[in-house]
Amino acid sequence: NNGLQEALQEAMQAHIPVILVDRAIDGEAGKHYITSIASDFVWEGEQCAKALNAALPKGGNVVIINGGYDSTTSTDRQEGFKKALDNKKFKIISEQNGEWLMDKAQAVMENVLQAQGDKIDAVFAVTDDMVHGAMNAIEAAGKVPGKNILTLGIDGTRSALEAVKSGKQLASCTCTPYFGPIVVETITKLQQGEKVEQHIVNPDKLYTKENVDVKKGF
Repeated sequence: NNGLQEALQEAMQAHIPVILVDRAIDGEAGKHYITSIASDFVWEGEQCAKALNAALPKGGNVVIINGGYDSTTSTDRQEGFKKALDNKKFKIISEQNGEWLMDKAQAVMENVLQAQGDKIDAVFAVTDDMVHGAMNAIEAAGKVPGKNILTLGIDGTRSALEAVKSGKQLASCTCTPYFGPIVVETITKLQQGEKVEQHIVNPDKLYTKENVDVKKGF
């Protein structure tokens, strides 16, 4: 979404308020846009790490599957996970680029399993689709997701919540797609002359087996 700064600045100078929704730019609030509304990607990663800390109090070896290094969604989620993981007890033994794709994540996980299969205690992927790919690889290697290797991801997809309910996936943190109400609320405030925060967080939730409700979703 970079490259839009000049156009957005022109809109702001014409007193047309700009609201960024779900994506950021390399710009400045108050200059290029009024406010941004998005999930807190760092927070999402932190919640997964906290769930893993609790599930494996003695620690273990972790594989990370990201979406590359040119997306703040991926890098923020990974940063949050690493920051909140108990680094005295856990060790990141492999970090792979799953390119946001289930089949690519499955392929890189197959390679990691061949190299370090017996050392892996958990896999964290920055999306649930890539977790699903990792679980396919784990099962193909004759291991059981949720038993031999714990898995965690982000997005709160239906398949992920079903996997959490069945015990195959330890946890899934949502990344809500529901922006309509909070965007309308923000526009209404601006129309009424009220001030709004420069960065508004659209809240998410961590689901584990204890609180998941697949039918209800989030």
